[in-house]
Amino acid sequence: MKDLTAAGIVLYNPDINRMKENINAIINQVDYVILVDNGSKNKSDIEASIEHSFHNSDKLIINFSQKNNGIAWALNQIFKIAEEQSVKWVLTLDQDSVCPSDIIESYIKYSSSISKNKIGILCPTIVDKNAGILEGDVHKTEEIKRCITSGSFTSLAAWAQLDGFDEKMFIDGVDFDFCDRLRMNGYKIIRIGSISLTHELGKITTHRFLFKTVKVQNHSALRKYYIVRNRFYLSRKEKNAFAILTSFFFVIKFSATIVLFEKNRRKKLKAVFKGMCDGLKL
Repeated sequence: MKDLTAAGIVLYNPDINRMKENINAIINQVDYVILVDNGSKNKSDIEASIEHSFHNSDKLIINFSQKNNGIAWALNQIFKIAEEQSVKWVLTLDQDSVCPSDIIESYIKYSSSISKNKIGILCPTIVDKNAGILEGDVHKTEEIKRCITSGSFTSLAAWAQLDGFDEKMFIDGVDFDFCDRLRMNGYKIIRIGSISLTHELGKITTHRFLFKTVKVQNHSALRKYYIVRNRFYLSRKEKNAFAILTSFFFVIKFSATIVLFEKNRRKKLKAVFKGMCDGLKL
C-alpha cells in the first residue's frame, strides 16, 4: 500500500488566478490538497473560485482563519489536518509557487530508494523569477543544512516528533528553525537538484557596488522586522553566543543595504532596530 501524500498551501490575500494555477498543478499528483487561509481580505473571492473550479473534488480541504496567525501556525494546521487523513508526506507550497507536473513522482521515487526514517525533508533547486537559481545545482543531489518551506516534501512523522513549527516566530526563519531541529534529531535534508521550483523571494533587484554584484530583496518594513527579530530569537533559543554576536554584524550589513539601495529607508531602519530589540528579549 502506497503512502498517502498531501500538498499544503498557506493563503494570505492570494492572487486568485495564480492560486488556481497552483492548485491545478498539484491536485492530480497528491491524495489531498490542504488550504489554510490566514485571514485574507478576499475570502469571498477564494470561496467563489474554489466552488467554481474545484467543487467536485473530494481531495480539497480548506480551513479559514478570522485573522493572520502567522506562517508557522498555518503550517501546523496543514500538518494536523494531514495527520487526521493518515498522510505520510506533505508537500508545502507558497501560494504563488507553481510546481512541475512530476514533482511528487520524483520525490517518491527517490524516497523509496533510501531509508525513509532518516529523511526529514526532500527539497528542490530554487529558481527565482528575477534572479535565476538561488539554491541548489541542477546536476547535484546532496545533503544540506537548511531549505525553504516552499517545494519541500516533509515527513509527517518527523514533524510530529518535533512538535511542529515554532509559532512564536510568526514569519521568517520558521523553516530554518525547523530544519535545525530536524538535524538535531537525526534527520537528513536532501536537495534533489534535478527537481526545480520557481519561486519569488521578495522583489529582488541587482546592483553594482565596489566591483561586486549585490542582490537586494526589497522586503517590506514588516518583513525586515521579523527577519531581524527572529535571527536574534533563534540565536538566543539555541544559546549560541557566536550567532548572537554575528547577528549584530548582520544588522549592520542589512541596514547598510537598506540605506544604499532601498526605498522607504527610515521606516525600514526603524523596523530593523525594533526587531533587534524585540529579538533580544523574546
